[in-house]
Amino acid sequence: MAGLLERRLASLRAILMQSDAGIRAQFPGYFLTYYSYLRILRNPARIEHLFQKARDMYLYLEAEGRDVLDLGAGFGLEALLVAIYGARRVVATEIDHDMVAVGRYLAERMDPPMANFESRYGDGIAMQLPSESFDGVMANCVLSHVRDLEGFLEEAHRLLRPGGIFFLSDENNSLYLPARARRRRGWRQMEAEPDGPYFAARRAYIGEHVPQLVGNELLEAVRLTRGLVAEEVLAAAREYRSKRSVTARPAFRYRHPLDGQYPERELNPFWLMGKFRDAGLEPELLPAFFSRGIEVHPRQWVKDVLRFFCMRWRVLSVFVWPIMRLRGRKPTENPC
Repeated sequence: MAGLLERRLASLRAILMQSDAGIRAQFPGYFLTYYSYLRILRNPARIEHLFQKARDMYLYLEAEGRDVLDLGAGFGLEALLVAIYGARRVVATEIDHDMVAVGRYLAERMDPPMANFESRYGDGIAMQLPSESFDGVMANCVLSHVRDLEGFLEEAHRLLRPGGIFFLSDENNSLYLPARARRRRGWRQMEAEPDGPYFAARRAYIGEHVPQLVGNELLEAVRLTRGLVAEEVLAAAREYRSKRSVTARPAFRYRHPLDGQYPERELNPFWLMGKFRDAGLEPELLPAFFSRGIEVHPRQWVKDVLRFFCMRWRVLSVFVWPIMRLRGRKPTENPC
């Protein structure tokens, strides 16, 4: 088994070590853009970091010989690695056709190809998969983009078998203060006047459905409806036209005005643990992940120190690292 594991890791490593031209010939353009941005391509240290991180997830999922669902798997690398490390079956769901195709291609390119990995198109939460059909459900950098967080967690609970584990990793940890300014600067750009994508979409939407608002009145209505969605936007615009004021107040000011999608939102890990409990999942705060022995560089020493303290006092993780990690276990049913 160790030999098979190493062969498959070597085949994935070889794909990620290819030239830009080689990758461009096989994958969509944004595969190259995304993994270049993460500095993974042709970077042995970062590739090893990816392998170690996926191994850590596999262990926290207790996935050996078990069935795992990845919700919002992207290109599927983490899910594929969980399958390589020893899960019985991994289903990776994604709503982007090209990403799904990449996941399938990668599984076929492994040596030998992966028979226990499936890359499937669709929203895993909306697929109506059978209840209690997985031992593990994972969501990496997904939850901060979800509109119905409570419904998402309830569906994860439904999909898990008794004793199963929901694993969450998300970089929008509100308690890591150094990232807050950068994140909020990105939000403001979505609403920048006059061409920020959310601002422009709302201006066009109001202009189409409330054509009586023009010029400065239209711009003011667009400003006052930040964070509102669809019919809320139109109702507020009509209210502004008649009363020159808007009473509706959004829960969050930065959302797509047509579909309500969040660009991303900050999540307090302790508040989120309460949401886990509400959904019937027993929450556990996990230590931040720091790779081991992949660099000869002072920052590796910093990682080693942070790992030492975060493994012993997990609560430190959410204050010293932007990525929070939680898991929630579905209780084992009591025998009658």
